[in-house]
Amino acid sequence: MVGNTNNKYNSQQIEVSDIKNNTTTYYDSISEAARALNINKSVIDMFFKNNQQKPYKGQYTFTKTK
Repeated sequence: MVGNTNNKYNSQQIEVSDIKNNTTTYYDSISEAARALNINKSVIDMFFKNNQQKPYKGQYTFTKTK
C-alpha cells in the first residue's frame, strides 16, 4: 500500500460559524463539515481559494484552524 490512508493526518481542521444562529462548530476536516452542512466539499474549498469574506448562503463562514 502506498501513501497515508489515515485522513486525520492530512485533513484541514476548520471552524464553521453560523451567523444566523450565533453558533460556532469545529470539524476535523472540510469533508466532515460539508457532510454536516449537507453541501458539497468543493463549496468550502472554493470559499478558501477565493478568500471569500461574504458568508456562504448568507449564513456560514469558514476559517482554517490548523
